[in-house]
Amino acid sequence: MMSVAGNKHLLTTLTYPKAGHLIEPPFTPHVRASKFIFLHSKEKAMMLWGGEPKAHAVAQEDSWKRILNFLKEHLCIEPTLAPQAKL
Repeated sequence: MMSVAGNKHLLTTLTYPKAGHLIEPPFTPHVRASKFIFLHSKEKAMMLWGGEPKAHAVAQEDSWKRILNFLKEHLCIEPTLAPQAKL
């Protein structure tokens, strides 16, 4: 989608070894699994997100800083006025 929109140069792919598949904002609990109920069938399912707590916490902090910096750089009218998160 980024390529089609002409924004491939803005795309960065990161991997966080041993982190789970669901990276929440930092300092939130590490959710290792979630329960879902499908609306159409009322069938119950459990999604396992995985990850080791310490590696997951590091991924949360690093990814959140990167997300905030990206949004400030590309969405703020005057990026010099927005405080920068330290990487």
